[in-house]
Amino acid sequence: MNILRLVRAVITAAAGAVVMLAQLNLPSKEFWAAQELVQWVSVALVAFSVFYDAAVAVTNAIHDAEVRKYEDGLRQAMSATIGRIVEDFDAPWDKVAVYYYLARRVSYFRHLARVDGVRAGIAAAEMEHRFRLGVGIVGVAFLERDIVALEWRDFARAANIKGPQAWERRPARQRYGLTWGQLRRSPPEDGMVASPTYGPDGKPVGCILVCSPLKRATLGSDAMRQILDQCAATLDRLGPPPKGWWRRHER
Repeated sequence: MNILRLVRAVITAAAGAVVMLAQLNLPSKEFWAAQELVQWVSVALVAFSVFYDAAVAVTNAIHDAEVRKYEDGLRQAMSATIGRIVEDFDAPWDKVAVYYYLARRVSYFRHLARVDGVRAGIAAAEMEHRFRLGVGIVGVAFLERDIVALEWRDFARAANIKGPQAWERRPARQRYGLTWGQLRRSPPEDGMVASPTYGPDGKPVGCILVCSPLKRATLGSDAMRQILDQCAATLDRLGPPPKGWWRRHER
């Protein structure tokens, strides 16, 4: 993309130079009289560049408005989910975070990319930006199409005490697909629960992740499932991210 922009800039600059030199009759009026076709082509190229830049500016403005609207909808849905968790389970407001991931295909590989996250009503940036399918609580919940809840801090602390050899000997599912290094760099959240979201065809399309200090029994309860299902329904009504979203949020 950058190469194409550079090529277009060079062509436009050359066409502009031709137009300017022809208007100044440099090197001579007779020279440009014999280059009428070159002049018309140059004028057309300059005009195209002007109209193209104007169209891009208008399109970007429209996309920016759509992105802001979508972002507001995300924040409202996730903030409402935090509010329900705080109210229903008496969880501390500043210790609850909600993240939303969607399945994306890049080249030949699919992964779960973070769309957005909210903690205490503001953007949350602590959690991973992407998970491979079957990796982490998010990746496991997506593949198994079921809610996955865990008191993560206690789980990670016990695994760290036993060491890397014991960790690598565990079956992949018991490690949530994580290598020792991935476990060590995982966020130190007290508890986490992940719940897949589904498209109109019934297939999983994403995953909601909630981080909080609640116990596993509460994280995996029917009451929590209902809260996550309501959040998923709201996110589903928002639809997929608008054009330009991933370009602005890519990591």
